[in-house]
Amino acid sequence: MSSRRHIAIDLGASSGRVMEVVIGDGELSVRELHRFANAPVTARHAGGVTLCWPMERMWESILEGLRIAAAGGEVDSIGIDSWAVDYALLDEDGELVRPIAAYRDPRTKQPFSRLRAELGDDAIYAATGIAFQPFNTLYQLAADAEDPIRPLERAACMLMLPDYIAYRLCGSVVSERTNASSTQMLDARTREWNRELVRATGAPARILPELVDAGDREPLGTLLADVADETGLSASTPVFAAATHDTASAVVAAPIDPAHDLYVSSGTWSLVGLELPQAVTSDAAREANMTNELGAFGAVRFLKNVAGLWLVQQCEAAFAAEGRARSWDELAALARAAEPLRSVVDPNDPAFFEPGDMPARIRASCAARGEPVPESDAQLLRCALDSIALATAQAARQAATLARREVRRIAIVGGGSANDLLNQLIADAAGLPVEAGPVECAAIGNALMQHAAIEGVARASELRAIVRASAAIRRFEPDFKQSARMRDAVERLAR
Repeated sequence: MSSRRHIAIDLGASSGRVMEVVIGDGELSVRELHRFANAPVTARHAGGVTLCWPMERMWESILEGLRIAAAGGEVDSIGIDSWAVDYALLDEDGELVRPIAAYRDPRTKQPFSRLRAELGDDAIYAATGIAFQPFNTLYQLAADAEDPIRPLERAACMLMLPDYIAYRLCGSVVSERTNASSTQMLDARTREWNRELVRATGAPARILPELVDAGDREPLGTLLADVADETGLSASTPVFAAATHDTASAVVAAPIDPAHDLYVSSGTWSLVGLELPQAVTSDAAREANMTNELGAFGAVRFLKNVAGLWLVQQCEAAFAAEGRARSWDELAALARAAEPLRSVVDPNDPAFFEPGDMPARIRASCAARGEPVPESDAQLLRCALDSIALATAQAARQAATLARREVRRIAIVGGGSANDLLNQLIADAAGLPVEAGPVECAAIGNALMQHAAIEGVARASELRAIVRASAAIRRFEPDFKQSARMRDAVERLAR
């Protein structure tokens, strides 16, 4: 393969980054060009939306990252990935109809219940294979249909967030399938929009864009003249459809053997699952609320969403607000020194979903469950990390059982893979060895799919070989004495 310099715009729900990934001679190198904080803000003049994304601030940060990229020389391509389910509604002039709603906005609670009652869980799951989450695009659109400012009447097009960034970069008006599959509006068999489901929300089918595949050899377009002028990049720079769902990109960069390895994309969320050739839409999978999202090269990501470091991030914010700000290393040291498994909670409890005073919520949950109530910051952090590890191991066992796979190893990638305590706890809870890294897996996977498009690579195994040759991967063996204690704690979680 030729040496290429790819720019990955990787947007996370707590931070965004613009990364340089150089790939050549079977290896890659990664360099952070620009990182910026990201969090929902209070929406104003947005109808029923109360939390939205600071889109213009994010856009300016992206442009700054591209300026830094331009200063470093020629760029072979650009790609975008982000979290799932959130979208932009554009009018006929390509302007936003309203601010982009954040998925933690509570507006979907009523539509979530109503649509499931009207259509039936069996029918929705059989059609899409997607887990039931109140923030899915299906229910967000239903909330838009009921909004008094009537955004859908003015909308000409719906673009998922990374597709909207691509639109602003090169003018493309398409939706890439890995992220589109998260909407709960894509047919699991045809991999096209399920227009019946869309109509059931009250949204007009006209807003659905054409679908394209990750790694398509045809670029989405080249940089618009104003973007080229703003950044100093060449107007001939191509923008490719990466695997635009950040988990899909992360899984491309996960150095797994799909036949025997389970992955955890660990960050604000922990996405726990297997890479399969086809969806699992059995009644048992539906009852377990497993999801079947599309991956690169036609694969299916059969996984479960587990609330991940969100609990720790929110505790960290609460400590800082009270004058006890600490680094991640200091927080990890506190948790490591605390008594293990003293208190456990269900991290997927809806009480923990929205931003707010997480320490108070964890204490309230412990009290309600009859668990010892955490008193110190160290006990709160240890409760959160133990609970995340237990829930991750439970999801891993469910995925393996439902897919009828013999799992021999867990690969943890993403920001959470840098947390050695959490890696060890997951190994102990699952009773399986854990291999951790790379950290910047979403950006790496994004760049790998750009590279695949240019070089004509058609298999994930070729891309993962590059990761194996380049990344520092750490191994954690399970402590089986601790595993027995964690199995006992799982019974406490089930109460």
